[in-house]
Amino acid sequence: MTDEAVTQDLQFLTGSRHRGRILEELCDEALRPTELCDRVDATRTTIQRILAGFRERTWVEKRDGRYRATVTGRRIDERYRALRTTVERADRFAPLATHLGELGAHLPPEAFETGRITAASDQDPLAAVDRIVEWLEASDGGHIQTATPIVARSFNETVASLLEDDLRVDMVIDRGVLEQSATAFETALERGQDHDQVSVSVAPEPLADGLMVRDDSAGIAGYDETNNVRAVLVSEDEAVISWARERFETIESRSRPLRDVLSETTISDE
Repeated sequence: MTDEAVTQDLQFLTGSRHRGRILEELCDEALRPTELCDRVDATRTTIQRILAGFRERTWVEKRDGRYRATVTGRRIDERYRALRTTVERADRFAPLATHLGELGAHLPPEAFETGRITAASDQDPLAAVDRIVEWLEASDGGHIQTATPIVARSFNETVASLLEDDLRVDMVIDRGVLEQSATAFETALERGQDHDQVSVSVAPEPLADGLMVRDDSAGIAGYDETNNVRAVLVSEDEAVISWARERFETIESRSRPLRDVLSETTISDE
């Protein structure tokens, strides 16, 4: 089969909203054209024309006045449904995908199947930030691992209050966060060095995405060019949690303890 013929068949299937629906119906059971009229919002003439096109491509066969999908037709239907699902998910995840860096390229498929997206909008510009705060607050008394390319007062204040309830935090930041913390968040920086329940490391290169993981869920956050949180995905799927934990541990293994970095030089000297 030539590429041109394949393209023509694809265009035939996708060229009408009725064709995929009719093929799906015929995969479920054999039907007469009049029965298809009751299930599909199309005229009998349109349905007959579509059925003729399906028979020409051997996607359906006619027996005793009824049409049924062939093995080929069922395979086409299965793949078409999968493609539709992929396109729908891509549209739903666009607010996050637009802003993801390297980590986004390695997201497991389970993230797209089970993840829930919270995106900032003109009407609610802090929606993603609020979702991260909610996630942090739900970590009360647990253990979180997080890598972040930004520092925010709301995050610092939430973590500080949770530390009083025995939250344990392993965090990786980059130089940009370190510099900003030194000038605007000195208390948080001191806590990163001295608190028994906090471990902070500094990545050797800028972080592009935010990552957070605990025993029951994991998330990834995307940022715009000015480091505003634009969207966050949170999933409770075990595969996503395992992926996030492995990614965090890889990032952390390449990073250096905050105390060691600060002991070598002061931020103001750089």
